[in-house]
Amino acid sequence: MSNNSKASNDPTNEASKGSFTGIIVYLILAAVKIVSGTLFNSSTMLADGLNNLTDTVSSITIFIGLRLSNRPADNNHHFGHDKYEPLASFLISLLMFTVGYDIIASGVRRFISQEFLVPDTTIIWITLASSVVLYFTYLYISRLAKKTNSLGLSSTAKDMRNDILISLSTVVSTLASTNGYPIVDTIVSIGVGLVIIKSAFEVFRDSTFILSDGFDEERIQQYKELILKHPKVIEVSGIRGRLSGQMIYLDVTIKIDGKMSVNESHHVTEEIEHALTYKYGVHDTDVHVEPI
Repeated sequence: MSNNSKASNDPTNEASKGSFTGIIVYLILAAVKIVSGTLFNSSTMLADGLNNLTDTVSSITIFIGLRLSNRPADNNHHFGHDKYEPLASFLISLLMFTVGYDIIASGVRRFISQEFLVPDTTIIWITLASSVVLYFTYLYISRLAKKTNSLGLSSTAKDMRNDILISLSTVVSTLASTNGYPIVDTIVSIGVGLVIIKSAFEVFRDSTFILSDGFDEERIQQYKELILKHPKVIEVSGIRGRLSGQMIYLDVTIKIDGKMSVNESHHVTEEIEHALTYKYGVHDTDVHVEPI
């Protein structure tokens, strides 16, 4: 297989392509919605456009994070650079919190001043068109996120799903406003801000979990059960896992018969390593043997 073929099948390269697609789509939608929201007096569409603008910055940051995470291990980064991706997601969550807060604050100020805008019905057609574009992009990003196991793309797909709901809510607020209820547009814009903050919290939670070396307890239990199926393993006295980007690293301590030779115990550790890699895709397993 050629180097170009290998590169094209690399999960990080595929994830980068998905992230770049998100950049282009979000950039176009942000420009259209911000201009339309301003011209046609729709605070909800303006909020949605600002949300898409943060999504553009998010996708750019994640794209950079993915490119950096694809760099090989070096003397200062023995586990590689994979954590650049969750670090990028963490930075994006802070930006999303800020934008969500600004949108809510702006809506509250309109409530206080009672200055409600009545949007033009042209907003409806612009919103429906953008929703269709977002839906097909969401399907593409979502499939790619599952295929590459990318936290960054998963966050982008989750955000796009929320963006579709936000865009459709713009239709509702526009119809209500043009039928004598302009307050609805402001209420929906505040709802958009709340959705952005909710998404920011989810991205913040997932990224900090990885950055702080958190690991799923259910996975640990699955690994332990698999190891105990080995006929020569008496007990699994310790097992620790950590994620570095998409790579899983395990430290395992097993107890075996103390009369077993060094050569035999070495074969046991190799068989455990191969089993974990084959069934669960564990990148690296360090098995420590204690005799009984």
